[in-house]
Parts: sequence; C-alpha cells; structure tokens
Amino acid sequence: MSEAPFRKGEVLQRQGDGAAGELRMVKVGMLLMQRGGAGREGERPVGLAGCGQVLGLPALLELPAPLSFVAVTPGRLCRVALAPQGQGDAGLPAKVMRELAREQLQTGTRLADWGRIARVRGVAAQLAGALLQLAELQRSTLVRLPSQAVLAALLATTRESVARALALLAREQALLRRDRWHCEIERAQLSAWAEGGRGRPAAAA
Repeated sequence: MSEAPFRKGEVLQRQGDGAAGELRMVKVGMLLMQRGGAGREGERPVGLAGCGQVLGLPALLELPAPLSFVAVTPGRLCRVALAPQGQGDAGLPAKVMRELAREQLQTGTRLADWGRIARVRGVAAQLAGALLQLAELQRSTLVRLPSQAVLAALLATTRESVARALALLAREQALLRRDRWHCEIERAQLSAWAEGGRGRPAAAA
C-alpha cells in the first residue's frame, strides 16, 4: 500500500476505463462524479464523493468504470495493487473484499440521494439537500464547500442562483459562513428546507 497526492481538476478515473491494476481510496479531498451517454458523450455531474470513496472497483469484475471522478479539491489517495487478472480473490483478504463491496453499495446510495436532490423544487431547497450530503461525506457540520461553479453544475442552475441561495440560507440561520470555503450547517433548519418545509421567496425558487 502506498499514498499519492492529487491536484484540483485532475481526472482520477474515466468512464469506460478498463482494469487499472490497482484500487485507490480517497483519504483526503473531494471528487465530482460524472456520467455520460454512449462513448462518454455529454458527461454531466451526478454527485460529489469524498473520504472513503474507492476507485477501480469495476476492475475486480473485469468491467469498465461506470463513472468519471474529477478532483474538486487537492487531496491524497491510498493505493493498493491488485493481483493479475484471472486470480479470483484479486490478492485481497476476504475482510477487505467485504469492505469494498460495502463501499460500492454506499456509492449507489449516494448517487440515489443526489438524484433525489435534483427533483426538489427550488434552488435553495436543492442547495440545502446538497449541503446535508456534503456534511455526511465530510462527517462534520463544518462543511468545506466546492466552488459555486461546481454547485451550479450539480444543481443545473447558475452561479448567481447558488450565491443567492447561500445568502438566503444564511439569513434564515440554516448555515453560518465561516469564510469563503467553509460554513457551519444547522442540520434541522437545512432538513426543513430540503424537504420543502419552509416558505421560500420566489427569487430563491
């Protein structure tokens, strides 16, 4: 096992890639998950991932990668070499294989949660759901924010709408901005917004 850094903007996995010869687990950092149509045409953001995300799992089944992962922040990876193709256990202990399977299930759940957020009405409500997901990924109520451009791409809106929604949630005391890149969330208030339980001005919808 070894560690390696990655840079913001670096493509860590491409949709359609085959066997990589190693598994890589995110130790620090945030990744944008993207998926395109046939031939990876028209890749679009589908969610964010973070600490614990494993890259290269499809290689264990000799399948192409279903998603692309692009670094949103700098970070570090743990790298584990795989046994040559054809060795059924991939050279990994059974306990490790179970944990990898668990992580793959969590990735599916994470994608479903991001898909649900996209179907909520109003940018402020969608952003509230996104912040809750980020808090879960980062295991902290002090959330490290991606850029407004990334959030806008995820929510299929504009950077200006994201900025207005952040300001609105701050005014409603659903979050407290610490600096440009961090905010402290109020989980109960954000949950109410994410479920549409708060009245929202038309400008934030």
